[in-house]
Amino acid sequence: AWRYYPWVNWADGRENGQLKSVTYRKQRNDTMLKVEFHSQFGQYNTGKCTEYFVQFNGQECTQPAPIVTSLYGYSRHGYNQWGTAPPGELSGFCNATSQGHILSGPLAVSIHVYSRCSGGTAYTGKHGRSARQSDELSSH
Repeated sequence: AWRYYPWVNWADGRENGQLKSVTYRKQRNDTMLKVEFHSQFGQYNTGKCTEYFVQFNGQECTQPAPIVTSLYGYSRHGYNQWGTAPPGELSGFCNATSQGHILSGPLAVSIHVYSRCSGGTAYTGKHGRSARQSDELSSH
């Protein structure tokens, strides 16, 4: 069952923590979940990095792999790229977490941000439109 969750005129400047969470009702035990998160991702300090990742009921995916993307700040011609937040996508498939196969029923699917390098300045959304969608797919 495909679900779409839009957020309009949304922005979040936090460095660490949960950005968004939705409850998705998984219909069957023998399926995997496809998750996509579209937004603007910004990292405004040179040499710093920010990681965006998805959790299911508080656990990262382990099968087939964690759903994660990293963003690194850089300097072009001696100045930081402050103020730019290019569109980005975080997407992947999940069959199981460290707690085992994701069973049918209500499931808290959340997007998190984590500044792995000290001094990072993350910014998400940039007062634009962000969306998260989920789909349940056959794992066979």
